[in-house]
Amino acid sequence: MRTKIDFGKIDGYGNGRKTCLVTVEVEVDNNDVFTASADIWNSKGTDYIRCGQCLDYLYQFFENDSKFKKVYEWWKKWHLNDMHAGTEKQEQALEDAGVRGDYTKECDYLESIGLLVDNGYKFGTAWLKREIPAEILNEMKQFIKENSK
Repeated sequence: MRTKIDFGKIDGYGNGRKTCLVTVEVEVDNNDVFTASADIWNSKGTDYIRCGQCLDYLYQFFENDSKFKKVYEWWKKWHLNDMHAGTEKQEQALEDAGVRGDYTKECDYLESIGLLVDNGYKFGTAWLKREIPAEILNEMKQFIKENSK
């Protein structure tokens, strides 16, 4: 299930004029994997001025939009829920320590605290899937259905 939502125009050029349309695509695929990505269109609607994983940037424009905030919340927690390099325990340890983005440093840190291998799984050797709780998954699917054109 997929939908693209029009959130209206923002001042994408920083010139005081809201001329750049924002669309956000939300999907839950057949394997219950959630994705969301955004497009900020140029003022003529012919090309993007920013696109992809830019929901953090867009938050400043839509922090009072309940629909955007819902997508943003899901994106922060569940985007590509089938692509985790570590177990929840490993990733939480890295998050707590502020060690992210450098695989070698992540492995070194996890080894230093005895978590490079967690329950037989060595960090970074496969993509792990985090199942989205049924209640949230149903909410996502209903949201997509309600916002489909």
